[in-house]
Amino acid sequence: MNKLPKRYFFSKICIALSCALSIPVIAAEQNTENNVAETEIERIVTTGSRIKRTELEGVVNVFSITSDDMIKNGFSSVYDALANNTAATGAVLGEVNTGSYTPGAKELNLRGLGPEYTLILVNGKRLAYYPMPFGGQTNFVNLDMIPTAMVDRIDIQTGGASAIYGSEAMGGVVNIITKKGIEGQYIDIDGGVDTYGSNRRKSVSFVGGYSKDAWTLDYALEYKDNAGLFSSDRPYHDSLWDNPAPNGNRELNRSITVYSLDTPTINNYSTQYCNTETNPHPKAVQHFIQRNNYGMSCGWDETGDNHLINKNQTFSGYLNSEYELSNDLTLFANGFYISQEKKGSRGTLFFNDTEFWDPDLANKDGSQGASVKYMWRKVLDNEYTNDGYGRTFKDTSYSFNFGVMGQVADLDYSLGFSRSEYDFSDRYLHNTKTGLSSVLGEKLGEVNNLPIHRPNYGLWFGELTPDSALQIADWATYQGNSFNNTFTADITGDLFELPAGPVAFSAYIEFMNEGTEAIPDERVLNKEFEGLTGVTTKGERDRYAAAIEVLVPVTDTLDIESAVRYDYYDDDSNVGGAFSTQLGLSYRPVEEVVFRTAMGTTFRGPDLAAVYKGFSGNFGAGNDRILADACKQLANSDEALEYDASALATSCANADLQSNPDQPSLQVNFESVSTGDKSLKEETGSTFTAGIVYEFNEYLSFNIDYYDITIKDKIQVLSAGYIMSIDYDCQTGVFDSNSERCKNMASRIQRYDGAGNGTDRLGNPISGDPYTPHTITEGYINASERQDAGVDIGVKGLAETDLGSFKYQFNLTRTLKKKERLRAGDELLDLLDDQNNMDFRTLANASVTWEHDNTAISVLANYKGALWNNANYGDRVKLPAWTRYNLTLGQQLNEDARVIFTINNLFNAMPPQDETFTGYPFYRMGAYDTLGRQFSLRLTYAF
Repeated sequence: MNKLPKRYFFSKICIALSCALSIPVIAAEQNTENNVAETEIERIVTTGSRIKRTELEGVVNVFSITSDDMIKNGFSSVYDALANNTAATGAVLGEVNTGSYTPGAKELNLRGLGPEYTLILVNGKRLAYYPMPFGGQTNFVNLDMIPTAMVDRIDIQTGGASAIYGSEAMGGVVNIITKKGIEGQYIDIDGGVDTYGSNRRKSVSFVGGYSKDAWTLDYALEYKDNAGLFSSDRPYHDSLWDNPAPNGNRELNRSITVYSLDTPTINNYSTQYCNTETNPHPKAVQHFIQRNNYGMSCGWDETGDNHLINKNQTFSGYLNSEYELSNDLTLFANGFYISQEKKGSRGTLFFNDTEFWDPDLANKDGSQGASVKYMWRKVLDNEYTNDGYGRTFKDTSYSFNFGVMGQVADLDYSLGFSRSEYDFSDRYLHNTKTGLSSVLGEKLGEVNNLPIHRPNYGLWFGELTPDSALQIADWATYQGNSFNNTFTADITGDLFELPAGPVAFSAYIEFMNEGTEAIPDERVLNKEFEGLTGVTTKGERDRYAAAIEVLVPVTDTLDIESAVRYDYYDDDSNVGGAFSTQLGLSYRPVEEVVFRTAMGTTFRGPDLAAVYKGFSGNFGAGNDRILADACKQLANSDEALEYDASALATSCANADLQSNPDQPSLQVNFESVSTGDKSLKEETGSTFTAGIVYEFNEYLSFNIDYYDITIKDKIQVLSAGYIMSIDYDCQTGVFDSNSERCKNMASRIQRYDGAGNGTDRLGNPISGDPYTPHTITEGYINASERQDAGVDIGVKGLAETDLGSFKYQFNLTRTLKKKERLRAGDELLDLLDDQNNMDFRTLANASVTWEHDNTAISVLANYKGALWNNANYGDRVKLPAWTRYNLTLGQQLNEDARVIFTINNLFNAMPPQDETFTGYPFYRMGAYDTLGRQFSLRLTYAF
């Protein structure tokens, strides 16, 4: 059985940055009998195909990032390397968005299609999903849980590949290849800090390998520690004075508030209780706000309290081993384990929206007593914790793969079993309804149907302790688990000979069992926490697949590849079976030029979350146009059909009838809920790519590849806003109100009656403004269509001179088409230049590496194109492009040691100033960051 030669992670004779880890395609073996060098063509498997081949260029574009590239370009993790790829044009949530469902995870958004459309693999095997759905809706892989030390290279295929890999591979495939054949033992010590003295990082890794006779072993152990980063660590957003709007609000926050519309000023009790001599608080101050008649207020500048990077500690281990039983049979096993703890800012807000009567307040009409509509207070994490971190995430994950591989009748085969599992927990403090009741105190009677309370304002305004905080709140917890078990078998080789060469094939079968479970604190679901909602998911399914791929050399210059795959979903959805096909060709008219193209069909089965989600909740707001029209009618005629005029007038007090008289508005608050839908079917689509690769010589090569991706029957969330909009159209005659569509939309909206009474999802009585919606039931539907197209350009080369070698690389992605149809029958909208399109249209990077003797210098420029600012729709303009530079210096100290110094974001570039972005962090999260200039020093020692 032919084998690849040993791969070298670190060579004692290579200089600091030139330890190339590219895949060798020719292995030289010594002829011991004749002492004649004999060259044997070695075949390998590349990402995007399962056929072993001698040519690296296939019918699709595959971009590779080696571990050496990661070091040269200043990328310290798999996520960093992927997020800086030019195909990652879409926005993500990330750690800055602490209010999301997944603030402890990092996701990849290729082509702006969404994380769920990129398949993430390790050595061709699927990873377990992050148990909490992205945005509460879709499954994805957390790239922050991939051990960096084990990575040899990362292959990125930016196009559909369902015929090879099955579901999820509609927008791209990322295949992380781990280190194998390591010779020697190596230790890496890395430390870093930013230009402000924050974001302190340290890591240590041990990597090595052993071999003896027929047995090999590779390993990687890694520990990482990051002290985290607060918004106060950056001048860009450490103060409310950083608000870029010329006329922006620069008032201190109303962090602790007793809110009443019946009193002379809206805010109350600040003078009596806000950081007084008898009731101190570590940060709050009394300050006067004239705007909106707020009056004397209590609070502080909260801008610097937010987290940019969670404090985290990560430990991981990786093993790979092979044992050759004979020339034709080898046992293999590999896997990794990673454990991570993250701590971040919770930004806890205690909030009470139960209106009550305070008999001690002076009413603005001169009487005694007034209603209190709201009470809230911001809680500092260090008030109730020892370390100042109010939220803790604990994640553990492992993946392993074992089996046999060998040869039979000149065919290569493998049989294997893999398992991947992910466990997740989340813990944070939140106020309970019982705790808020204890602050309000006992009910002393009623006034105007409102309960009378004399709250403990001293507790509400004062500094909390762990004990007093737990009088009002309690720890809420989330648990989650996901897994997959997969058995695979494949065989590949040559079928027969044609004049131009052998016809090669690959056949593959797969059996998978996968499941997920997200378990929130039971009290969250039972509404025992005030204003807190969550998501539950529990489901399991089996999937089966069979695929075949054929490579036919039609002539010496023309190859045709075809693939077909059948996937069957044994679950409660409507997928059943799905075929995927692919046809591609590569034409090499001369040795230096390759024309390539591929077209195929793609599919994606419904997410486990979409099928098996038990409940997901959010608190939303929107324009109730139906009620706004009724308010306009009431204002014009003192009556409104189907409504009690006096009850309606209560709700209409908040209506805006003047800004646009033809379209009055009424902003309402509600709870939106959604559940999984077992009637969902698979998403279908198509992919087309075409390109040219020109390899003139070692000094210059380039590729230009066009891609076109279409997704149909896209699973779309029926959002509350969409439901309210369609319901309005149904009520006003745009659609037939008796149609099933209109009846369905109307049934999803639950409103308070004329007395302001309603029933929540648990059957509990609730009250609010008459006739306004209190619950809107969202859902899933196969209806949307998405079309994307663009071009990827790559240029690279190597020049050897007397002054050293110069290696350069340039990559650019330009989006040419972005269209979407939300529902069947809707118009196909062109979103490419739409002002709501917040995906980058152009991304590029360029790097130059100079090497001479034992010294090397590498510079990377990372370019993000223009993006819309945050002005009102119709008034937006493009912000300037954003470019950051990384500088890496490497020095080989001796045969056993090298040192590398890296400066990321060399010129400390901050996001383009957007004077229309008036809220923290004053830039668009997921598109930019304010990490700034960062220094790191890395020492590698071989022993």
